[in-house]
Order: sequence, then structure tokens, then C-alpha cells
Amino acid sequence: MTQADAIISIRPEFAEAILNRSKSVELRRRIPATNRGTRLWIYATMPVGSIVGTAVVKEIARGSPTAIWNAYKAHVGLNRTSFFDYYDGADEAVALVLGTVTRCSPIGIGQLRLLRSGFHPPQVLTRLTSQEAEWLSSLGEVA
Repeated sequence: MTQADAIISIRPEFAEAILNRSKSVELRRRIPATNRGTRLWIYATMPVGSIVGTAVVKEIARGSPTAIWNAYKAHVGLNRTSFFDYYDGADEAVALVLGTVTRCSPIGIGQLRLLRSGFHPPQVLTRLTSQEAEWLSSLGEVA
């Protein structure tokens, strides 16, 4: 099976928490179909504006916000109030359980626009071709 790759946008404080391993579950209100084993290229949003590392999806859990909180509260990087504020009005919560986290040399928005003309950071996920993933790997040497 070939490795699937995608870029995911994450706020800088949460991207750093993933990279320093104090957060191992990324929360989403919705997520396009993705699979276990997908390598996520972590794009830290502004003011960082760069890909800063990767993480592999170990598991995808879906459930009510309460069920996801009960299962993953120690790994989400949020307190209870912030968690439930994020899911306010949502019937479903999505938890991406992350593993194999690697910090890389920053890959800025300018470089990403060389990769893909008109590149804009994704709202959710942007899938990558195997050639694009190889190019990112060559730029983002492990730091």
C-alpha cells in the first residue's frame, strides 16, 4: 500500500504541542475521508505560516463530543470548557490520534507555492501526490 500524504492546518500553539508530544490527538469538527497511516504535514498557521513537522494518523475516532472528551481528554491539549466551546452545536466530534511525530525544517508558504501554484493553507486537509510528498521530504530535513 502506498503512503498517503496530506497537509493539515493547525494553530501554532497546537502544532508545537504535537511536536513536543504534549498533545497526541488533533480535534476536528469535520474531516474528509482519510485513513489510518496517512502522513499529515503540519502547517502551523500565521504568524508561523510554515510546515513544521509531520505526524502519522494512528486512529480516527468519531463520536459525540462527550464520548470523545471522555476517551481522549488527557491528550487533546484543551481544558474541558475550551473543548466543549469548540464543539458547541456539533453532534459529532472527530479525533485524529497521532503517532510517529517528526519535527522538520520549516517549509514556508513561498516554497509551498512553488510546489503547487496558488497554494493556500487548507481549511481542513489538502491531499498531496506522491511527487509532492517527496519534494516536501527533500525540503523538510528532520531538525
